[in-house]
Amino acid sequence: MFGSIGFPELVLVFVVVLLVFGPKKLPEFAKFLGKAVRQFRSTVDEAKATIQDEIYKEGMSELKDVGRDVKEALNIADDIGRDVRDTLDVGRHLKETIDVGGAVRRRVKDTLDIYGGLDDRGAADNGKKDEGKKS
Repeated sequence: MFGSIGFPELVLVFVVVLLVFGPKKLPEFAKFLGKAVRQFRSTVDEAKATIQDEIYKEGMSELKDVGRDVKEALNIADDIGRDVRDTLDVGRHLKETIDVGGAVRRRVKDTLDIYGGLDDRGAADNGKKDEGKKS
């Protein structure tokens, strides 16, 4: 409790105080000493509370700064997400355009195949007729 002060040292201090102040003044001295210790403790507690409040306020302002930074980062992430979605939409539209172009290409090819098939059939028929005439 008193650190390195043992019982014999406490007895010696008590005897010295008793000799200096006398038995009549000893209760008043103890009362004064108690008030002084109590006031010292309250002053230390107030200082601790003030320091903790200042640290808390500083920490809160830093937390607000961190919160603001997080919000900015989330806004940037949202912007990037929108850009990616827009890019994917452009890609989807491009794919649809290519698909439409492919459909047009297939129709043209089918049309050409139909007419080309007729020409090939006609040529094949002509070849058979030519063979028939030669025999």
